Amino acid sequence: MEVGKMSVVLLVEDDPGDQKLMRYALSQQELQSHLEIVGTGEEALDYLERSAEEGSSICRPHLILLDLNMPGIGGKEFLRRVKHDPRFFDIPVVIVSTSDAAGDIQDSYKMKAAGYIQKCPSPEDLRRVVQKLVRYWFATSTLVKNNTSMAGCR
Repeated sequence: MEVGKMSVVLLVEDDPGDQKLMRYALSQQELQSHLEIVGTGEEALDYLERSAEEGSSICRPHLILLDLNMPGIGGKEFLRRVKHDPRFFDIPVVIVSTSDAAGDIQDSYKMKAAGYIQKCPSPEDLRRVVQKLVRYWFATSTLVKNNTSMAGCR
């Protein structure tokens, strides 16, 4: 990745332990990213709204990692809203959930999730999965590669 360019990841996760594990996993990657963490779907929608404001110092995420099971606006409702909003529908959303239920997986893809990952039991397993995820989205995917400037972002 070019100097001065970094990908922004928005983690939507209500569990502090899972937040910490994801922060660790992302910090261990060769392709560095800037991680923003919010604990609810409502906070995530607010973050996206602020990132869309003209002159905003809030960076539009290049990738959203989304937990399905959260209080308030759950992951599926958040995904539905993001994919129906013309300002945000092109942001890849990868579900990161404890659920391995076929219905959750099928529903997520029907609502245009870019991927579905079951939460890993160990930090090392999560690091390996996140390494593959980061390599794909930030080193391979043209959509993200061409839009990684953080100029003016906080």
